[in-house]
Amino acid sequence: MRKIAVTRVLAIDPFSRGVGFAVLEGPDCVVDFGLKITRQADNAKAARVIDKLIDRFRPDILALEDWGSTGSRRCERVEQLLDRVAASERNDFRVRLVTAHQLRGIGPLPQASTKYGRASLLAGRFPELHPFLPPVRKPWMPEDDRMAIFDATGFAVAYLQIKSRGTEKA
Repeated sequence: MRKIAVTRVLAIDPFSRGVGFAVLEGPDCVVDFGLKITRQADNAKAARVIDKLIDRFRPDILALEDWGSTGSRRCERVEQLLDRVAASERNDFRVRLVTAHQLRGIGPLPQASTKYGRASLLAGRFPELHPFLPPVRKPWMPEDDRMAIFDATGFAVAYLQIKSRGTEKA
């Protein structure tokens, strides 16, 4: 019997009060997901949380948003955190960046063109995420922290789709 190599992807999505994460083994298996609250906009604390997630899950790939790409709207603090995390690439995993354009490719348009639409698609694909799907956001409402779980899951799914198509850059 032949062993099939499965890629473990840890995807991270920092937000104002902490870090959202998702761990996938292959395109159809969610290992874990959640929010790690840091209680303040503190990059040092968020970096320690991310390091602990890396040590706990031992990913092959760390998937992050490509904060420099068109369509990315990250504050300077989060950009600095992502720079720091991407620069700390170690020998036991590789960092891969996912653009907003690649993120929209995880499902059919127009549903995948909005954050809530992508979150709904992901909740349908991974039933364990469905209880965490926030309500539809009204214009006067701030974004629900739980959306970071779905953004992170989207980064992992998008990376795995890119890999399966053979268009991943080395």
